[in-house]
Amino acid sequence: MGEKNSDYTVIEADRIVDARGERGPHRITLNKGKILELEPLTTTVRADPNERRTLVPGFIDIHVHGGSGRYVMEDEPDVLSVIAHHLAQRGVTSFLPTTITAPWDNIESTIGRVFSLRSSPPLGAHILGVHLEGPCINVMMKGAQPPQFVAPPDTDEMKRRIEPYGDTVRVVTLAPEVDGAMSLIRYLNSKNVIVSLGHTDATYDQVSAAIDHGARHCTHCYNQMRPLHHREPGTVGAALNRSELRAEVIWDNIHVHPAAAQILMRAKGRHGVILISDGTPGSGMPVGYEFNFGDLPIRVQQQGGKLPNGSMAKSTRIGCFLPDGTLAGSAITVADAFVNAIECGASWQDATAASSYNAACALGLEGSKGLIEVGYDADLVQLNENGQVESVWVDGCQIQNEQRPVI
Repeated sequence: MGEKNSDYTVIEADRIVDARGERGPHRITLNKGKILELEPLTTTVRADPNERRTLVPGFIDIHVHGGSGRYVMEDEPDVLSVIAHHLAQRGVTSFLPTTITAPWDNIESTIGRVFSLRSSPPLGAHILGVHLEGPCINVMMKGAQPPQFVAPPDTDEMKRRIEPYGDTVRVVTLAPEVDGAMSLIRYLNSKNVIVSLGHTDATYDQVSAAIDHGARHCTHCYNQMRPLHHREPGTVGAALNRSELRAEVIWDNIHVHPAAAQILMRAKGRHGVILISDGTPGSGMPVGYEFNFGDLPIRVQQQGGKLPNGSMAKSTRIGCFLPDGTLAGSAITVADAFVNAIECGASWQDATAASSYNAACALGLEGSKGLIEVGYDADLVQLNENGQVESVWVDGCQIQNEQRPVI
């Protein structure tokens, strides 16, 4: 429930939840893009418990390749605006457009497009920078990344490609076991770029060495990384055991079994997991929709998902697949991952931390995003009793929910 009075927007919520806990009914006043006032109420806003609504911080997606039929690496002037609006409608109020393994010129063009938007940001979700997924990965763990464009780690090349754009590049996914990776990790760490370990066959000891050089994240944990073995814990074992690493997870009940996602949440604690979408142009599109990821053909397909007790998940989502059945990103948003986490037993507080606050902390934005506090950015999402998005505010302005026609 919200209303606008001149330059002020007032929202009344039955409950507020963020990474610090739950609070009862509140009136929230927004002004000039910030949370101006939080006023506790003595009674709930809605009498019917089934109609009560919860306000959470806007979701932050640090790993998303596209949505609504569009791909962040398209050489079109409107592509980031379309994706920003698509995400905002679904509760994602900030994001990092994420590239894939591609020719360096194509990657740099995407960085440049994001850099150019700083002076005139599009309506919709905030663009916080760029995540480079590749090209310095292990070709044996490429997944849906085009193998012909995998490149060895080259610190001089990275400098040449990213330094003209200041701090636009915020995250780089790479494989630490590949020759030259440690030098690149040191360089990126010196530039305050988050080094995320992914598409990797690194041993536990190789991950530990990468941590010593500054690595701090794991990209889509479990997927396309050396698995846990009791004699060689691998990349997954390091992600679970090393507190220095935050771990992304695609909680779509397809990429990762819900029980594995639960294990990750328990091992890493409330502030160690970041829910991501790994969303593609197939996000928001119907089953049967086809698109290309670089040169790779991908189709949106229905895929069943199970809960840890073996029952089918109510919130099963569609997935994106190559013709050979290889997973190729997802068709979800972080809002869907939030619902899946709740359905599988995560507390609202933990799910909210994983969908907003932990990403804000990773990006150094914990003083302005990820919590519902006076002075924080007015990026908010209203959810129903099942955790589904009903209303969204970005910079205090409500986002209109225009449904894309099914094709």
